[in-house]
Amino acid sequence: MVNKEVILEAQAYGVKSKQLALTDFLAPWLAYEEKAPILNETTEKAYLYTPFLLIANDARDKIRSKQSVELADSEKILADYAGCLVFSIIVNGNSSSFTEGIQVVLKQEKKVIKPYHVVANQPVKTPWFPDEPQYAAHSHFYFPDKDVLLNKPITLIVTTKDKQERRFYFDLPNFK
Repeated sequence: MVNKEVILEAQAYGVKSKQLALTDFLAPWLAYEEKAPILNETTEKAYLYTPFLLIANDARDKIRSKQSVELADSEKILADYAGCLVFSIIVNGNSSSFTEGIQVVLKQEKKVIKPYHVVANQPVKTPWFPDEPQYAAHSHFYFPDKDVLLNKPITLIVTTKDKQERRFYFDLPNFK
């Protein structure tokens, strides 16, 4: 449960972290693809946007643009995202169409949960192009949290057009 104390803590984290690079700021909410042979800028990853992170990110953005951080703004964010788990996913492929028909589910124990909303961006050429992988796609997936036991781990499973499956493990109780 997110109360005023948690909101203030998240806002303070966002303000304190204003100078951090975004990747460093988001690191505590990151899961790498389970079978990744190395962890670097090419590694596929997923971020879990918890209520804490949503508030902290808003506070960070506001401070960086010299705006004030208000309790009411954070409460609105909580209301806007109430009832959902949000994942930001970056996956790689070797064609500009590798994400067509992308399938994403959450698995928890024997339960399989599909997203109710998807914001999928077109793949873009990677900075390391023409080396493999040549394309990266960044998308957001929204799942109903009523279907998830928030005190148990989940696995986010992403399957792309090329039938490659990526798995991202999140031990939910360990995420703030």
